[in-house]
Amino acid sequence: MKVIAKSFQKLALFLAFLLMLQGCTVYKGSITLEEAVQLQKKVKVTTSENEKPYEFAYIEDRNGDYVGLPARYKQYGEVELQKDKITEIKEHDKTMSTIITFTPIAIIVALGVVLFTNESEN
Repeated sequence: MKVIAKSFQKLALFLAFLLMLQGCTVYKGSITLEEAVQLQKKVKVTTSENEKPYEFAYIEDRNGDYVGLPARYKQYGEVELQKDKITEIKEHDKTMSTIITFTPIAIIVALGVVLFTNESEN
């Protein structure tokens, strides 16, 4: 019975580790449309027409027409953005996204090391 319990404990730890690898994206405060074009970074755009914000890999200026190019192209393709309908644009914060993604993983690994070290001592 103890062998099964230890196996489940290891399996749970492994699954928790996999779950933490999913990652998350953190966005900074609002920027203008022109700043978003210059940055060429991932942005989240909220419009007055759409309840759910768009997530774009970057925004292009095509002769005065602004086009958002999503990271997942098949999701909704290129989106023409109308300046007057944009309520907010947020810039991707790569540093905080990395910290928030890997901190839980580091904690789980540290706990795993402590648990496995204590098990081997007994």
